[in-house]
Amino acid sequence: MPLDFITINGLAILVVAIGAFVAVYYVLKVIKYLIVNSIMGLILLFISNFVIGMLEMGFSVDINWVSILICALGGIPGVIIVILLGFLNVPLVPA
Repeated sequence: MPLDFITINGLAILVVAIGAFVAVYYVLKVIKYLIVNSIMGLILLFISNFVIGMLEMGFSVDINWVSILICALGGIPGVIIVILLGFLNVPLVPA
């Protein structure tokens, strides 16, 4: 009888360990995607600021902590939002 109890406990621990491993795998996969998206957004922000400045397009993209935060959290869509706001002359200045 004690052997059956140990086997059931061992099996339960194995199932919980596999579930925890799968959960950690998916969390790390999502975090990796978010980090890559944030880095690409920040790089694209600086490149777009350089290109807009070189071409003298009539508007500018201000780089401050608000625009950097938008691009870091939003990634590439965040850069598009910051560029559109710069084109519309909406200042990204903290209140």
